[in-house]
Amino acid sequence: MEIRQIRYFIAVAHELSLSAASRKIHIAQPALTRQIQALEYSVGVELLTRTARGVALTNAGKVFLRETERLLVDLEEAKNKAVLTDQGMIGELRVGTTIMLLWVAELSVLLKAFRERYPKVMLKLNTMLSGPQMDALRDDTIDMGVVIFPPDDPQFERLTLYRDHLVFVVPDSSPILAHPPRLLRDLCHYDFVWFDQENSPNYHEQLGKYFYQHGFHPNIVETGNDSMTMLAIVASGVGCTIVPRSTVSESMAGVRILELDDLQALPLDLQLVWKKGTQNPMLDNMIQLAKHLQLGQS
Repeated sequence: MEIRQIRYFIAVAHELSLSAASRKIHIAQPALTRQIQALEYSVGVELLTRTARGVALTNAGKVFLRETERLLVDLEEAKNKAVLTDQGMIGELRVGTTIMLLWVAELSVLLKAFRERYPKVMLKLNTMLSGPQMDALRDDTIDMGVVIFPPDDPQFERLTLYRDHLVFVVPDSSPILAHPPRLLRDLCHYDFVWFDQENSPNYHEQLGKYFYQHGFHPNIVETGNDSMTMLAIVASGVGCTIVPRSTVSESMAGVRILELDDLQALPLDLQLVWKKGTQNPMLDNMIQLAKHLQLGQS
C-alpha cells in the first residue's frame, strides 16, 4: 500500500468516477484503474463497485475513506511539525539560571524576544545555582545555562550577555555607613554572610583568589544558598555580604549598597553556556538571537 494509491482512491471516492478523477489528478484512466486494484488487493477487500454512472463506495470503502482522510491530515501535520522542529520553531528549550539573574535586564530582554519570535517553543526555566547548572549541562538535563564565572572546560561554549561587577552590601542601620570603606582590605574586621562553595565552586574559587590578591579574607558568620537568601540575612542585621550589582536593588528594604574601588575592577561576565557540538535548532536560535541583541547594544 502506497500513499499515492490512497490519494488516488480518495480522488475517485470524491468524484465517484474514474474518468473524472483521472482528469483531476492528471493520470491516465487505465493506470488509475490499476492503482485502485492494487490498493484493494493490498487492503484485502473491495472498496469500489462499478455502476451505470461510474463507481460507488462499498461499506468497507466508506470506512476506508474516512480513516485515510484522517490519516492524510495527520501525515501533513506530522510533516509540518518535522519541518518546524528542524527549524527550531517548536519544542521545549530547557534553560538553567539563578532566580536573581532572571531580573537582569539583558537576560529578561533576551527571553522576551525569544518568546515573541518563537511563540511555539516552550521555555522551561530551571532555577539552580552555577554548580548544579554545569552538572545539568553535562547530564543533558538542561540545554543552556546562565552563569557567572563558568569553569574553563573545553566541552562547553559560551557567550557573554552582560558585564556586571560586585558591590558591598550592609544593613541599612550599620555603623559602617558613617565611614564607608573604599577597598577590600578595609573589610577584614566585619562579619560576613557568604555562600557554600559546593553550590557555586568556580565562582567561589575565583572570588577567593581575587580577595586574597587584595588582602581580604571574609570572616564568615552565616551562609546562604543564593544571593536572595544572603541579602535577606543581611537585611535582618546579621553581617554584610558581597554580591553582583545586578542582584540587588536600591529600593530593597533593609540594605544599603556600597561601591568599592577594587570590586569595580573585577568584571563579572554573565554568560550563556552550552555543551559544544549540541544539535539543537532551538538552542541555535537562542544563541543567534543573543548575538543579534548583543550587536544591537554595542
